Amino acid sequence: MIKCFIINLEKRKDRLQKISKHLKKNNFNFVRFNAVDAESESYTILNRNISQNGPLGEISKGDLACFQSHYLLWRHVSKNEKKPVLILEDDTYISNLGFKILSNTNWIPSDAKIIKCEKFGNKRHRVLLSPVVNSFSGFNLHFLLSKHSGTGGYILTPEGADFLIKHSLNVNVSVDHFLFNPNNSNIFKRLKPLQIYPAICEQNDSSSDIHLHRREFSYKSFFDFIREIKRGYYEIRLLPKQLFQLVFLKCLLKKIIISE
Repeated sequence: MIKCFIINLEKRKDRLQKISKHLKKNNFNFVRFNAVDAESESYTILNRNISQNGPLGEISKGDLACFQSHYLLWRHVSKNEKKPVLILEDDTYISNLGFKILSNTNWIPSDAKIIKCEKFGNKRHRVLLSPVVNSFSGFNLHFLLSKHSGTGGYILTPEGADFLIKHSLNVNVSVDHFLFNPNNSNIFKRLKPLQIYPAICEQNDSSSDIHLHRREFSYKSFFDFIREIKRGYYEIRLLPKQLFQLVFLKCLLKKIIISE
């Protein structure tokens, strides 16, 4: 069985109890990993390695805390783990079939760095995927070729953790865009994230404490408007390349669904 880490705030024992019940019901062991609290940590700590002003605008205090939580766990994996691990935020649930395939790691490619396991976004959201890389037990692995936000659930290998630590010195976007958005991530092409299809997990609480402070920002000035224009440009700048991949390279535009 794959080793699982749950990122959880010390003050949110209710969330820990809920996900613990879900995992234990399926005989799935986990290790709790303490999340950075945006309400108690200083900006000096939260700004470590992260620039406040990136292509998507100012990064909220909640997103800074979220990034640091994941970063500290990557560092732990890099130093202490020898096999791939599953990383979950504390509002994520795993599907029944997901538990079955997580009982072993034989299906994970030896050269993989990171595998996105979750479904994220609304019903209309579509994701560009490469042709199938690997098939197993009714699931497929594809290279992720367009934005698929969220860090509710992903598999990280020790090699992937080493890579992320090495390349997290100059970050200017939130952690999910850093990992899973080719439009804005300066490491995406080298990270080569994979997507499991159908997905095996999904966040079930949109008001995650880790992301809560995104609500701090509102758009009231001309500069805020310019920032939104810049953000829009970065979100579509790879569209010509993605259209080429879709039309000529047999890539797939798919709605991510979650397995049973």
